[in-house]
Amino acid sequence: MDKKDAKGYWISTSKVTDQELFAEYVEKVRPWLKEVGGKVFAKDTEPAGKENTESANLAVITEFPTMRIAVEAYESDEYIELSKIRKAATQNSTFTIMEGMDEATKLKRAMGM
Repeated sequence: MDKKDAKGYWISTSKVTDQELFAEYVEKVRPWLKEVGGKVFAKDTEPAGKENTESANLAVITEFPTMRIAVEAYESDEYIELSKIRKAATQNSTFTIMEGMDEATKLKRAMGM
């Protein structure tokens, strides 16, 4: 599942409809992410939503050391519970887990190969 040196990413968009409940989610998920090796890579509260994400008022990319860790974190009992808070505080959410390019692939692309 993991390419050498390839990171894993969670990519999500949503319309936050309950700010207080979402703040509770952030307060709980932040230390948990640190425990599992995740970190917020990018966040935008005014994303340019396209193709069924036009109502989104939040877009987040979370980076993990590997794809395996990203998937295991999402499927963990801890995150399943935390995601219930996120889902209750949002509408029209999207969530994707993807693998980044490994260092060899990045080098080949940089060299035009």
